[in-house]
Amino acid sequence: MNGLAWVVSQYNRNSIATLTGVLEAHSHLGTLPLYFLKEAQVPARVPELASRLDHLVVAFSFATLSLPRIARLIRQLRPPPPPARRARERVRLPNVTLIAGGPHPSGDPEGTLRLGVNAVVVGEGEIALPALLERILADQSYTDLPGVASLRDGKPVRNRRPPWANLDDYPPFGLRHGRVSHIELSRGCPYGCTFCQTPRILGGKARHRSVKKVVHWIKEAQRGGYRYARFVTPNAFAYGSPDGKTLNLEALEHLLSEVNQILGREGVYFGSFPSEVRPENVTEEAVALVTKYAVNDNLVFGVQTCSPRMLRALRRGHTVEDVYRATEITARAGLTPILQFIFGLPGETKEDLQLTFQAIRELTARGAVIRSNTFMPLPGSPLADAPPGRIDYQTRRFLDELAGRGEQFGHWRQQEQLAAIACV
Repeated sequence: MNGLAWVVSQYNRNSIATLTGVLEAHSHLGTLPLYFLKEAQVPARVPELASRLDHLVVAFSFATLSLPRIARLIRQLRPPPPPARRARERVRLPNVTLIAGGPHPSGDPEGTLRLGVNAVVVGEGEIALPALLERILADQSYTDLPGVASLRDGKPVRNRRPPWANLDDYPPFGLRHGRVSHIELSRGCPYGCTFCQTPRILGGKARHRSVKKVVHWIKEAQRGGYRYARFVTPNAFAYGSPDGKTLNLEALEHLLSEVNQILGREGVYFGSFPSEVRPENVTEEAVALVTKYAVNDNLVFGVQTCSPRMLRALRRGHTVEDVYRATEITARAGLTPILQFIFGLPGETKEDLQLTFQAIRELTARGAVIRSNTFMPLPGSPLADAPPGRIDYQTRRFLDELAGRGEQFGHWRQQEQLAAIACV
């Protein structure tokens, strides 16, 4: 008997839930035993499972912030080879294959292979992952598979990507294994922000899950006790937009009204964590749909900086004026505007920071709350080779003052520490 062990953390639950649903619906892999291991369980549970199975595949899905932890786990399963005179001891867990996917492996497949994994799924996994598992479990070569990177004669080989997945063709989560997660509404992003991996990994054209399919899966999950809906999307207000930029309020209202009829207003969250909206898309009409059909008391939108020069350098595609207008519209509607900022950006000057500080003072006075992040260079993005963000004394003091007044939150301290480790 064969099996697949997912390595699960709080950071990859959505992706693992989605891919579990893909495997459950697959004609040949639907009965494959799946195991869900917390990171702390991996060193003990993987050898135990391997001793009972003919072949075990261990799958890691992770972002760059998790790289140090995942690298440690892989080293425990694939320790460095001992000296040549002890070559017979080099093979450990011979019936275990390690695979990886997610944002970091997709952006740096060669580096991930060097960690000790056997294969990397690059980009989305709906098509590539089942094909890879079928080859592995049949003991066949997978070095030619679209969407898969692997080693051939010790050299990395990265194949072309498969066709983009149609979200309607796949479940958003794995009901049979109890892996119900947020529903992915849209995938792909037409914007080219230089710090972001999304358009490089998932494409620059927005693809949407239809209202019909969203409703179907919410009803299916409701039978198992699912009582609320949150959504994953690069830009919530762009749902149904053919270009991913222009608002399609008719499609948005259709979605929200249908979900509202199933779960009631108290069961619908939209434009809040884990999704967000772009500031230039915040209109009175769009926000009115949120207050009418959803229960969340906040709206999250990405800002990153309030320096016009830095917005252009980052290719954000919006202006500082868009941020002020979005904040005022959101606050007037009775929602808290939560503004995402990135500090420690490459190329940022003291003048740029002062512009951001001044804008934040004015925006918080108008009801905004700041969510702070530290810049991390992400593989596959245009800023992949930039140094990790360092937060200077002035910025630290400013953020602490905001936090003391309840106007700022975020994990910028932890991100600064992890960025320094992960991006050496």
